[in-house]
Amino acid sequence: MTTIHHQIEAACLPEHVWAVLGDLEAVQHYNPTVRIAAVRGPRRTGVGAERVCELLPKGRVVERVTHWADGREVGLEVAESDWPIRFMRWVTRIEPNGASSLISQNLEYELKFGPFGWLLDKLVMKRKLTATLDDVFARLARRAEAASAAARADEGVR
Repeated sequence: MTTIHHQIEAACLPEHVWAVLGDLEAVQHYNPTVRIAAVRGPRRTGVGAERVCELLPKGRVVERVTHWADGREVGLEVAESDWPIRFMRWVTRIEPNGASSLISQNLEYELKFGPFGWLLDKLVMKRKLTATLDDVFARLARRAEAASAAARADEGVR
């Protein structure tokens, strides 16, 4: 099993980060590998909710919520995909940090194919996944910060 940890600070309050992270379909706006995301089934939030992500350049993944602490954390797992993985799961947390928010994630996964999968992970997968998630987290923080700035501007207009 491989574990990847990510952490970034967003210059906005946790509720602005949660407004983005807690909206399961919003992933299409900050993850450049997701062409479109849609909730599948009647649950839009909470444990058991599922989203289907159509990926770029091709592919599809279904993710299921395994952990939900409103306003603070969401955990997901890959329920269906064409990826060569045995499993992939992660928990993303939001913590207040003064006037900012600390966003962190622990992601665990294991590739198929035994020793070949282990080698593929060490040579390619972990590095590629880490770089992709670095970009995703930077985009998530920027999106939350932009929403926060827009909310402050709206308050100033009133």
